[in-house]
Amino acid sequence: MKKSLTKFCQTGLLGIFIVTNIIPIPTTLAASNDKIIYPLKEISKLECRFKEFSELTSDCKQNLPVLKTKDYKKYANEDGGYNQYTRIYTELWGASYKYGWDVGNGGHIGTDIATSKGTPIYSIANGEVILAKNTVGLGNTVSVKHTIKGKVIVSNYSHMSKINVRKGQKISVGMKVGEVGSTGNSTGNHLHFQIDLDTPFHPYYYAYSKCPYSYYKITETGVCFDELQVNTIDPLLFLETNGGILDSIKIVKTSSQSSTQTPTNNSTVDLSIFTKTVYIGYSSSDIKEVQQIFRDLGEYNGSINGDYKDIEKSMIAYQISNNIIKNKTDLGAGWFGPKTRKQVKNDYTNFLASGGKTKISSTIATSSIKTEKISKANLMTREEIEEKEAKEFIRKYNIEFKLNNIGGNIESGKTTTVKLKVTDKRGRPFKGNMPAGMTFIVDTTKVSVFPQKLYNFTDGKRDIKLSGLKTGNTTLFIKIGQSTVKSIPLQVYAAGNVVYPNTAKIYSSRNIVLGDKKTGIALFKDKNGRKLINLKYGSSFKLKTTDGVEVCIKRGSLKNIRQIYKKSCNDSDYTDTIDFDYTDTVGGLLIFDYKAISKDAKITIINDYGNKNMSSKTLSVTNPKGLKSNYAYKNDVVKMLENGIVDGINKGYFLESRELVEVDALNWIENSLIKIKDSSVSGSTVNIINKKLSDLKAEKLSASRFRSITRQDFLDLNYKYLVLNNNKVITKKYKDLDSLNNKKASYVLSNTTWKDKFGENYFRPNLKVTRGEGAFMIANILDTNTNIYLTSK
Repeated sequence: MKKSLTKFCQTGLLGIFIVTNIIPIPTTLAASNDKIIYPLKEISKLECRFKEFSELTSDCKQNLPVLKTKDYKKYANEDGGYNQYTRIYTELWGASYKYGWDVGNGGHIGTDIATSKGTPIYSIANGEVILAKNTVGLGNTVSVKHTIKGKVIVSNYSHMSKINVRKGQKISVGMKVGEVGSTGNSTGNHLHFQIDLDTPFHPYYYAYSKCPYSYYKITETGVCFDELQVNTIDPLLFLETNGGILDSIKIVKTSSQSSTQTPTNNSTVDLSIFTKTVYIGYSSSDIKEVQQIFRDLGEYNGSINGDYKDIEKSMIAYQISNNIIKNKTDLGAGWFGPKTRKQVKNDYTNFLASGGKTKISSTIATSSIKTEKISKANLMTREEIEEKEAKEFIRKYNIEFKLNNIGGNIESGKTTTVKLKVTDKRGRPFKGNMPAGMTFIVDTTKVSVFPQKLYNFTDGKRDIKLSGLKTGNTTLFIKIGQSTVKSIPLQVYAAGNVVYPNTAKIYSSRNIVLGDKKTGIALFKDKNGRKLINLKYGSSFKLKTTDGVEVCIKRGSLKNIRQIYKKSCNDSDYTDTIDFDYTDTVGGLLIFDYKAISKDAKITIINDYGNKNMSSKTLSVTNPKGLKSNYAYKNDVVKMLENGIVDGINKGYFLESRELVEVDALNWIENSLIKIKDSSVSGSTVNIINKKLSDLKAEKLSASRFRSITRQDFLDLNYKYLVLNNNKVITKKYKDLDSLNNKKASYVLSNTTWKDKFGENYFRPNLKVTRGEGAFMIANILDTNTNIYLTSK
């Protein structure tokens, strides 16, 4: 877990840590009688740590695994460096940010412990809160001063999401001081835990006077590791020994500097200077007064020459150390202004009262302990560990991207949105920090993106704004760490330009069962291959079919495309040719239903301008699954499917042996009436059919989708609606039917009968009629009794 520490320098003088022997860290140091605990008790398990702690179930929590200093080398290389300890203790004391575990080769001041946001943090011992606020680099920070084994140390807890104590508060061991977070310069939820000796300011950071190097050199090369040992203690060593490490450190408080003069209460300094603002270009005599005061206080080592530039850096360091400013860019930095004068006057008054002794003391410590360094060789970098964690995150969570303009077309000067949604495998929104930043990479000369990088989710959703800058094509790459999770082609176009489709492509299933209905989509592109979605285009077109297939188009708004796609056309909407233009599409996408009515089935899109064939799709039409060649009513089923009379194909099956239900029976009869009406019949017959269709529509209102009907029921329906000429001579003499029903059977079945062993003599009216038998009955009455032989169009 990488972060940047507060970049500022202190000119106060610190002591020197003298290493008198070079022996390994002892493992049996005398334990302190003071009660000391670890700052974290229960943490999140690795697979759960990207969620908030308050939302974790018990199986997502674990006690903090204790890492012993003697095991640093062991775990640095175990499993190639990718294990529980390197992933929880992400940065060790004295390591570099690049490797995290190369102790002695970097400058990390504390130890980082990764866990979920909101994990409780506890004071490691009794003490007094001396700092509780948000700081520039370390975010929300609490510093607690303790006296342990007669020595003063300060424990620091940083990057917290919440602070639960206040400055000056006396607290006891185990009291909650805050919760884990990622405030300040941090890229993930963790606790930065740091143990300082009694240095002039807390949390400790390198004094420029002792460590005059760049941030990179300090953190990545270990150039100031000796200074780190002077002023801080490895937090895990301190906890491991229950503070016993302090026995190995001799701490002496001494004056860090004697004044260059011996002022008295009758100082020659003109105290009216504390009423004046002084800066570059001001009175030379006033500048000399300020230089003299700062030299007396041990804050300035330069000459008393009246040149303010000589004292400006010392002034800024003093202001930072006294919390007058946070960094050198703040308003008033370097000025001897009101707030600074007030603090200096107070310090100078104490200085005079002490007889001219400087207030800053240094810590001179001697120790027999030498930190054992760990080589960078063969260690995984933090980026490599982070990348592994990022890939695990991608596998574990569903990451969805929805572009408002699904075609990726952005008008120049306009903004569109990418809807980002992250959920777990159970559909619950992800809340927390990802293991690595999600970055959005695009050609910024054509498209601007905001934000360019994000880490945190509060409800599993974020909106990403894309603005068109310059016409042209580009691609938005979305990455977590180094892994690309999505790429979205984008096209920026100028408003007002008329676009004409050059090609089209039909997306539909090639295989279809006779009588089945499916949905297809046609996508249009311009001459540059740009998808014309949500981009109005010119020209008009035809959706044309061969005799074996009929189509209907579905219109609506692109935002409702899912509902439009799922909605089915009415049977009366199907035809063989449809004229359309952009207004008939769904944001430029042509969405259509099609049904197969014979084996000769092909769909074509034609541009009316030049009669150009833009796309075509030949369908492979097969008989329904399970419809065996020796099935008694197979030919009747196929004929009725081809004519669009019967339907109800389910996953490719006609289900001919299943009982016919009321709704399907009435639908089939309605389809038959419409087919008869569309044939060459007289006007009087059309009127009769229209009346029957009206009656049938009313009867359908109470029909059930689940209640099956008998042979007698279907015989009655067929006779009622499909017999147009009732002058037929009775030919049927079923033993189980009376004369009226034998008359009906003569009209409906004519010269045929049921194709079973009872069919010649028995109608069996109370038997449930099957779907195959229903197709047989309708085929007969249409083929024979009405003298209208129906064939495929």
